[in-house]
Amino acid sequence: MEAVVNRWPSPSQVMTPMRRSPAQGSPNLRPVTGSQLYQLRAAALDAGDLYAQAAPHRYIEQWQRAYGSPTHTDWQLLLAAEAAAVARRQGQADLAVVVGDSLALWLPVDGLPHQLWLNQSISGETTAHMLQRLHYFAETRPQTIYVMAGINDLKNGVSEATVVDNLYQMMLRLRQQHPQARLVVYSILPTRLRDVSGDRILRVNQRLATLATYQGATFVDLHPSFSDSQGLLRLDLTTDGLHLSPQGYSLWQAALVSP
Repeated sequence: MEAVVNRWPSPSQVMTPMRRSPAQGSPNLRPVTGSQLYQLRAAALDAGDLYAQAAPHRYIEQWQRAYGSPTHTDWQLLLAAEAAAVARRQGQADLAVVVGDSLALWLPVDGLPHQLWLNQSISGETTAHMLQRLHYFAETRPQTIYVMAGINDLKNGVSEATVVDNLYQMMLRLRQQHPQARLVVYSILPTRLRDVSGDRILRVNQRLATLATYQGATFVDLHPSFSDSQGLLRLDLTTDGLHLSPQGYSLWQAALVSP
């Protein structure tokens, strides 16, 4: 496996989605923090399970005792190892890969089409980060690759031109790496954050739609469905003005099933 260099901020330095933990003993008990999610996935990998197919309660002892925050390098190594495990075990099974930041990281696979799912997302990452690690899953054979990225760039003041160019480079590399795969690119979602201009999001989405079509990718514009009358992220779809609530993920899942 290619060496991974820690050059980016760790997940502990970025916003973590706030979620309400299910009651103790609930059959739906599952990780609610980034540390817990990391420990669940690491435990499943160590046991020879594919994370998306692993029952959280099976590894509850490990992830409920999660302390501290995994570093960005930890997440990189985990994603690379998970991708290698899927590549070894995929066989003839259909595979979908999800690439993104914290929004995609917490996307539930419950209710989605029955196939292998490989989530290659890391909280806090920008498009520049993602460009550095697309090779992690180069040995897999996905039928579909889903990409949602760019909001952290805009939060950090990255220019619109850079965001669009990075996303275009991601499309180019994924096309070269997986010519057989259907590439689905999602629009950047609206937010309720004061430091993220809605106009900037719309301009990036417009350019992204054109470039995706040029590359033969499927562009799915979720922005209208997630926006309220003021163009902000609907209150019922978010936990903090940026990250998604269960209702928000249900809406995204509907688009995954029938874009």
